Amino acid sequence: ADPAGDEARRQSMMADMRASAAANDRANFDSAQRDQANYDRAHSGGGSGGSGSSSGSSGGSGSPSLGALGPRQPTGPQSIVASYSFVVHRRESPASLRARLQQEAAAGNALSAFNLGRIAYTGFEGASRDDPAARRWFGEAAKLGHPGGQSQFGSMLHNGQGGPKDAVAGLDWLKKAADQGDHYGQALYGFYRVTAPGADGSDLKVPIRYLTQAADGGELVAQMALGTIVYDLGVGTAVDQANAARYTRLAAEQGDTSAQAKLGRRYLYGNGIAKDDTLADQWLRKAAGKGDAEANFLLGRLQLSGRGIPQRGDAEGARLVKLGADGGNMEALGIYGVLLQQGVGVAKDEAAGAIALKRAAESHDQDAEQNYAIALFNGQGVARDEATGAAWQKRAADDGSAFAAGIYCVRRTIGSAAVPKDAAEGVRYGRLAAAAGDARGQTCLGFAYLEGNGVAKDLAQARAMFKLAAAQGYDDAIRALKRPELAGQP
Repeated sequence: ADPAGDEARRQSMMADMRASAAANDRANFDSAQRDQANYDRAHSGGGSGGSGSSSGSSGGSGSPSLGALGPRQPTGPQSIVASYSFVVHRRESPASLRARLQQEAAAGNALSAFNLGRIAYTGFEGASRDDPAARRWFGEAAKLGHPGGQSQFGSMLHNGQGGPKDAVAGLDWLKKAADQGDHYGQALYGFYRVTAPGADGSDLKVPIRYLTQAADGGELVAQMALGTIVYDLGVGTAVDQANAARYTRLAAEQGDTSAQAKLGRRYLYGNGIAKDDTLADQWLRKAAGKGDAEANFLLGRLQLSGRGIPQRGDAEGARLVKLGADGGNMEALGIYGVLLQQGVGVAKDEAAGAIALKRAAESHDQDAEQNYAIALFNGQGVARDEATGAAWQKRAADDGSAFAAGIYCVRRTIGSAAVPKDAAEGVRYGRLAAAAGDARGQTCLGFAYLEGNGVAKDLAQARAMFKLAAAQGYDDAIRALKRPELAGQP
């Protein structure tokens, strides 16, 4: 999503402007009441004879509203009807408001220039939404030193809103706003820096500091950046899942749908936070209620694993997973393909399952790549094709699947008619799997060392690999440790 907020930012700014207008109206009303009280005290000895006193509040014109009204006592024989005194509060019309702001901005008033930008950006009080005009007025406010104008102008320059894109100049203006303590400027400056191509963390200390200040000040963009990028992926700092969970929760509590789904996932798997199915269910339902595909998928996983609250069974799980798939979640589509192939919670349809798996695999979902490879190896809903299956399995391993890497190690160190033996490549993938803790990969590597297959024979290394896999209960490794040639190894 666009971190600058566009429509969400417009709505937030509109709400702020309405709140400011309401506060001004309340202040003007209070001022009118004070004027009324002063008038009453000054004329406490006699009536007004029906005359009134008028006090303007903003210098504009518009429809009058009654500020205060109070009865007066008759003062003589001529007063057949009680007389009244009142104060009139005139509300500034939108047209006169804009005219006044333009006059003030032309005289160098930064706040008035910023407010003209906000009116054009949001379409406040019936004005036409006009991004070029908003960008121009925000730019004027920025040059006059207004931090809000600097952050909004920087954002529009960076994103090419209302005029040509200039990411470098946009970052410069955002940095000026951030240096002045503007939380929105801090949030966007930090976000753009940590998501820039090639960001390696060597110069991200300042952006992360600004993100932290903005996030702690309530800026949603900053909370999401810290929770889902900086601490979750270790961009510019060490991976810190506890901090990632904390900032994701702050964003979720502000109602961000994506953050609610991600927080639910964290509770589901205990990632940076204590595993809690009840809280996982609660947060996922909040996001699913707003149509979030990931949340529907994860609720389906809860049901299919027997952890759903309440538990409604495989059919409900499959329905929710399909909702996630229909919403564009490729992980959900891959799982739904498996459900179709196995007939879990849905009528078995291997061909439809293979189609779903292939679509998900094409998106580089590593589990779908591996599962589509299995469908090809076994001819489930698709023509049997071991060579193509091996290619998908290799791609799954390349995309980070330790499970696929372990199986691919076995496939290449042994070889077949469709997939020729290449022990050196098999060992390379075995090492990837073993480093990730995959027992099959550890065992495959153990046999390579035991037999000198694709690597120099090394019985000590073979035994070490088998011991790691045996500790996970892997039967092939347990049996291998009983071989006589390994008996004397440490």
